[in-house]
Amino acid sequence: MIKRTFYFFVALFFILFNYSVSDIKTDFFKRAIFFALFISLFFVFRYFNLKRIIRILTVLSSSLIFTYGIIQKYLLFPIYLNNLDAGISTVSEAMVERVKSGRIFSVFSLPTLYTFVCAILLLAIFHYLINSKKNSIKIFWLILFTTGMFNIILTQSFSGILYLLTGFPLYFFLSGRFNSKFFVPLMMILSVFLFIIIGLRFSEAKNLEPIRLRISNWNQAVRIIKTSPLLGIGLGNYESKISGFTYPGEARSIYSHNFILQITSEIGIFFLIIGILLLFLFRKKLYFQINDENALYITALLIVVLYNLIDIGFYFFPASLIFTLIISQIYRKNDPLPKINIILAVSFILIQLLVFTSSSNRKSGSFHMNFKRFDKAELYFKKSLNFNKYNHKSLMGLATTNYAKGDKKNSDRYLGKVLLLNNFNPYANFLKSKISYSEGKYLTSFYYAGRAKSLNIRNREYKKWFDFLKLNLDKNLGNMSPEKK
Repeated sequence: MIKRTFYFFVALFFILFNYSVSDIKTDFFKRAIFFALFISLFFVFRYFNLKRIIRILTVLSSSLIFTYGIIQKYLLFPIYLNNLDAGISTVSEAMVERVKSGRIFSVFSLPTLYTFVCAILLLAIFHYLINSKKNSIKIFWLILFTTGMFNIILTQSFSGILYLLTGFPLYFFLSGRFNSKFFVPLMMILSVFLFIIIGLRFSEAKNLEPIRLRISNWNQAVRIIKTSPLLGIGLGNYESKISGFTYPGEARSIYSHNFILQITSEIGIFFLIIGILLLFLFRKKLYFQINDENALYITALLIVVLYNLIDIGFYFFPASLIFTLIISQIYRKNDPLPKINIILAVSFILIQLLVFTSSSNRKSGSFHMNFKRFDKAELYFKKSLNFNKYNHKSLMGLATTNYAKGDKKNSDRYLGKVLLLNNFNPYANFLKSKISYSEGKYLTSFYYAGRAKSLNIRNREYKKWFDFLKLNLDKNLGNMSPEKK
């Protein structure tokens, strides 16, 4: 009881302290709730043997995802290219470029995330394949495995093959099935797949673009860490602040593409060390054996770790869920499930559902706004706020749609709410500057233009607007009425 109280107060201390250094409080709570959900799920799942459920999930997930991946490549992508317009935002432009590249991402937002899920499923399928006794079942698993490998090729992702090239040796070693007659041909086949992907993306591979992009994002994260090394900038605040640390010519991303770097930038080195020490102390109370089933889980855990080194990993729902399932089964407990664990898990699930519904409506609103369907966009943004009135992205969407429709008064009203929740949004500051200028508030306009420029130093439009205001500031102030001065 004393130890539980100790862990509780340490966690509470971290939450309150990190909250205090977070400039964007709503993003802090959003991220904190997200992580709390999976921690609570771990303390529920570990009381159950999910062996059969994971097997069923593997069959259903791989069948649906792999089939949809092929449909996406050969049916949906051609339709998208014929009907998809670039819209009016960088989001829709990025979607068009992604479709044009031909790299599938199936039901996920990114090819890298999809590749990670494919690699985990392929490892599980292989495990069930070699443990099957009936030939008919083996054929079924073999078909799924072949389809999954074809999906890996369609993603054109180097990481997918690397996950398997590192995962399979560990699996063979842990499961006690290391046999050179079988192992060597498998590794050779996987190597062939790697060379195929290199061939498909030869121009990028030749210029080391994937590595250069990652290094660029890592450098940006390091710059943030240097600004606040001990305490961090607050959970969830990375996305809103990264534009101010992205130099011209660098890859632009709202993620660091490295979980360790991103979480360190958000919580600081001090709390990262404390978290690692607490996990080490907690680990002593956990015990697992190396057996056939755990060989699968531990190998999958290795893939999760690798994925977190080249992407943000746990920040994505599928990656966090897979990790939670793996850890819960490695450190499974045979005691009765405490009721408090269920209450906490259900509570966080309900809260996360509200956040997810709000985010989903906001994305729908952004989609319609991209294609200038402003009335529909406004409807979805308002729906989003019904589930989470502190969603500053939805408020920003309303400010943008009202500005596009010529309603500057309402746009300014929403911008006031946005900047109250997140004054690090470059476009919000830019729009506020434009509206203030139209109202003759030249000093106010100059202030917000300066913030927009400093928050996104690579945006030429912000710089051009700031330079225009700076050049004409004296003249505009001279023409102002005494009341406005």
